[in-house]
Amino acid sequence: AFAARVEQFVKTNKVGEDKGVPVVEPAPGGDAYLQASMWRWHPILKLRKGQTYRLHVSSLDLQHGFSLLPMNMNFQILPGYDHVLTITPTQAGTFSVVCNEFCGIGHHLMTGKILVE
Repeated sequence: AFAARVEQFVKTNKVGEDKGVPVVEPAPGGDAYLQASMWRWHPILKLRKGQTYRLHVSSLDLQHGFSLLPMNMNFQILPGYDHVLTITPTQAGTFSVVCNEFCGIGHHLMTGKILVE
């Protein structure tokens, strides 16, 4: 069910692509979705500085770690749970999303992006 919500979110809010990964811009004050699965984060989020979003994060397969760099945000992401984080970006820039929970042979490749304008 979470994967279906992510795909609907991408379909409704896609504004571009980066190396084949959809870039998605949710409405300020709305819901944003980020999906973890071996070994990727999907999609790339484009957010507005100073705006608040409800970020839904879940895993499709096994436990992953959500770490937003260079911020000090770390969460464990479990399959079957819709973790909802209320976030308000305070800085513009490109932020890396890294899996900080070893998830197998491709773990070192599991990075994503959040773009803040």
